Amino acid sequence: MTAGMGTAVGTAVAEPRGASADPVVVSPGARFVPRATIVLNAGETGFLTAQEGDDRLRWIDYATGATTVLDHRLPEPLAYNVDDYRFVRYPSDFGHGSDTVALYSASPAPRVTLQQRAGGGPVTTIPVPEGQTYVATYGDTVITRTGPENAAASLHLLNVKDGAVQERKVEGLPAGWTLTISEGDARSVAVRGIKWENSSMSQGWWVVDLATGGVKALSERGESVSFDRDTVFHYGAPSNSAAQVYRRDDLNAEPTTVDLRDVASYDDVVRRLGDEFVTVSPPGPGNEGGYRGNPLDLRDTTGSRQSLLAVAATSVHRTPDGSLLVAGAETNTTYGALDWAYYLFTPAADGTVARKRLADIEDREAKPAGISLGSGILTTADDSQHYSPATTIGGYRSTWLKTSGRPEELNSTVDATVSGRDSDGCSPVEGSYCVSMFASGDGHHGRKAGTEQDVTMLYKNGAALWGPRVTSGLGSPELVDLSGRFGVVNQAWGGHQAVLHFKEGDTGKVVLNREPVAASVWGNTLWSALGRWNDTSSGVSTRVEAKDLSTGTATVSFDAGCVPSDLQAVGRWTYWRCSDYWHDFKGAGVYDRQTGRSLKLGSDETLLGDGYLVRRSAAAGLTLVDFRSGFPAGAKEADLPQRVVATAAELGDRTLRRSGWTVDRFGGHIAYTGTDRRVRIVPSGVPASGIAAIDADTPAADFTAGVWTPRWWLSKPAASWTLTLKNKATGATVRTLSGGEARGLIAPEWNGADTAGKSVPTGSYTWTLTAKPADGVQADLSVTGTVPVVGRGPAVRRDYVGDDGYPDLYARGTNGSLHIYRGNAAGTVSAKADGGTWPTTSTLVPFGDLDGDGANDTLVTEKDGSLYRYSPERGKVVTPDTPRTKTGGGWAAFDGLTYSGDLTDDGLPDLVARQTATGDLYLFAGTKTGGLSRTGRIGTSWKSLTIVGAGALNGDQHADLIARTANGDLYRYYGTGKGTISSGTKIGSGWGGMADFVGIGDLTADGRDDILGRTKTGDLYRYAGNGTGGIGTGAKIGTGWKSFTSVG
Repeated sequence: MTAGMGTAVGTAVAEPRGASADPVVVSPGARFVPRATIVLNAGETGFLTAQEGDDRLRWIDYATGATTVLDHRLPEPLAYNVDDYRFVRYPSDFGHGSDTVALYSASPAPRVTLQQRAGGGPVTTIPVPEGQTYVATYGDTVITRTGPENAAASLHLLNVKDGAVQERKVEGLPAGWTLTISEGDARSVAVRGIKWENSSMSQGWWVVDLATGGVKALSERGESVSFDRDTVFHYGAPSNSAAQVYRRDDLNAEPTTVDLRDVASYDDVVRRLGDEFVTVSPPGPGNEGGYRGNPLDLRDTTGSRQSLLAVAATSVHRTPDGSLLVAGAETNTTYGALDWAYYLFTPAADGTVARKRLADIEDREAKPAGISLGSGILTTADDSQHYSPATTIGGYRSTWLKTSGRPEELNSTVDATVSGRDSDGCSPVEGSYCVSMFASGDGHHGRKAGTEQDVTMLYKNGAALWGPRVTSGLGSPELVDLSGRFGVVNQAWGGHQAVLHFKEGDTGKVVLNREPVAASVWGNTLWSALGRWNDTSSGVSTRVEAKDLSTGTATVSFDAGCVPSDLQAVGRWTYWRCSDYWHDFKGAGVYDRQTGRSLKLGSDETLLGDGYLVRRSAAAGLTLVDFRSGFPAGAKEADLPQRVVATAAELGDRTLRRSGWTVDRFGGHIAYTGTDRRVRIVPSGVPASGIAAIDADTPAADFTAGVWTPRWWLSKPAASWTLTLKNKATGATVRTLSGGEARGLIAPEWNGADTAGKSVPTGSYTWTLTAKPADGVQADLSVTGTVPVVGRGPAVRRDYVGDDGYPDLYARGTNGSLHIYRGNAAGTVSAKADGGTWPTTSTLVPFGDLDGDGANDTLVTEKDGSLYRYSPERGKVVTPDTPRTKTGGGWAAFDGLTYSGDLTDDGLPDLVARQTATGDLYLFAGTKTGGLSRTGRIGTSWKSLTIVGAGALNGDQHADLIARTANGDLYRYYGTGKGTISSGTKIGSGWGGMADFVGIGDLTADGRDDILGRTKTGDLYRYAGNGTGGIGTGAKIGTGWKSFTSVG
């Protein structure tokens, strides 16, 4: 390794983003709280409105709902504070109560331009007289003020009459008060006056007639004054639970007092509509509608209630014809956006209220609080779905991007809600929330903060339910890194770190618990700093070590030159950053384990990708540094290709990594949240590394308990994959599984059936996985291995105990006891199982599955010549108490009973027996009823021969025999598959020293049947079959076998 190359600060200027790297703009979700709107002027034929996040003014026609955008624009887009239920800054006045739209300009000289609706018609300009300040326009009357706002001297009414501006001073209002116009229309305005003297407040309400300039004083009490076509409604006068109603055609007449105790509550907005009242409560966390509004109701003084809208804004505007204009929704939902629109409510002559939907209000884009990207799956945590900050701040949204070519959007889902109870500790900007997110690369995501009572929770992309979760035992565990099934968490206040193994549900576990150090996971590789960054003692190790989590073995290490406080790993690359106890920066760099070289970096916040890194600075925004080609000797960061991913202006205040921007380290690109609330995916332009399996879980397959579910985690997405399974014994392909796109994980299922749908036998199988990279970069993936299978198909020949796929050996003691020695992966026999004590006069023949129950049987001849079939459960030891069935008698006339397999090619086991008197060899074929049928003589003159059931010595699946002559010569007899055997072929000599021969089956798991031999001195030898009819030289696999009376 060459360490310490490069410098901490480079001088290269990053290139601007090229056209090929233009970002893909991802469709945003909809905010839970509807887009805030404001009606600026409710006129005769339509209304003027502005909306949150927009600087345009719109005129909407009542009759048609047609929208026209004005040429005039607001100084900046309207901003709305959801938590305070108000606009950050309200627009200036644009007129009220008519189709006349007022446009105020302060320069070159203050003036008000009056136009009709969206413009295009006659225009009138009214200069604001010197010494006066523009207040508002109602109808065609411009209202100005003299004196400061908090101590007005007078109000003035300006109109154009006969082509000239006419000015009138409003008489009857107090001077030196704060005078505000609370509401009005083209005929009248309501003026509220407030004056403070020391700590005492005086209040007054007046109605000003715009045609005459006359003033009518109302009660000093009250909360608001509103107008309908015929009346003035003074809410809160003479008491909080009442209102005074004046006739507009005779304001001096005694008002009528209305009792509102059964109509509205404190702070409710109340508007008169005919003889009834429209009410709506303000939004708030304690109210029914939460942060987005409450029901709009029609009530009367008796307490009866009729729902007009399920949810509505509190801005209720009167139109000149007496109707009410309000934004809201007809139905409410607990989760998700509302169908928000403008509605007009008009009283009818019969006392009913007509509701008309005027125009849709488009959803407000949800604001991302967190972002992750893994294997082309984008996850955002935004303020959609639900918003109640004490518990929920929004929802997770998953978006699948194309994994080849430009990362364009394919589809998206709305997933689980985002907890608001947890703090990710990332110092959010004012008015925002912050969620630090991690992508697993296999379709899950997590956040820094622990959730649900100190549980570390992952969520599956595309699902709303809880995902894999682990209780680590740490207090407020904070996620440090995540890759596939492994994650690292730190206790929030220090002292402990845990490496977690995530599984479905809550079945995961802690695989390592230790003091906290800088750590990162990549597949099943854990990278760890050997020293603690906050250790102030001297001599702290600066080395970084990689460990295989599957084996616990350390694989590689390097010296960072300082004690890392942050690690990130991707393929061959490892990033480190060092800070001391006081959080002072001490160094950073990237290590290339392929070349052993390192590159030093500066202090910018950094995320590591596949062959590149992205760093953020306040001046430049996000900059990509490309090191796919490695680090040349002596290279500095400034020497490497660099380009701007997003400028500081484009990034805005979303500057925190994993919250406002991130990278897809699983062969992908860069994502960031723009100031317009949209997430942008910027192609990295760096070719990804070749596709690799960075972790694997290939357990033994037990098809008696379920399906086989191996898993391989990938370094980047695959376009397609194929899994081929072969019987290791025969080399035959038994099943091929395949699939399409796989993002980070290939997880096939095999039910143990072959291509014909039949269950495969127990044994050892070879699997080969191939996968094509989705990006088409570099070679296909190809990995292989073996898996032991416990099948539901036929039992492996001579596998009697444990159903493990290995053949077993019978041995009889002098007292008739049976001992079964189990074959194993080492090609030997061990692990004795006791089969009880049998009569010494009985002969036991290890046999195949004669009764078709999937388990191998044992044939036993008794002293009287009876033959019994003993049928133990699969994998269970045969004993004298095992259920048995008599299959015939007269077997005292036979000896040399031998099982070699299937001689008749009908799939059933067959028995060979020698007639003692004649030495003739007979075949007894297995039947479908679980018995044996004598089919005929297959040999003569076998009286002096030792018979061995050898299995299929030449691999043709037909059972063969071996015979040893009295002088020790060895002959092989091939089975023909037709119930006969070939003539003998000598295959050896000098075998007279063997006491027993056993055709054990495939003991070495190489697909070839083997032979065991016991010498007269008690040594046990294995003779491996070569698959061509011969056997190899002997390998001693045991001693001390002399005491057994027989081995078979």
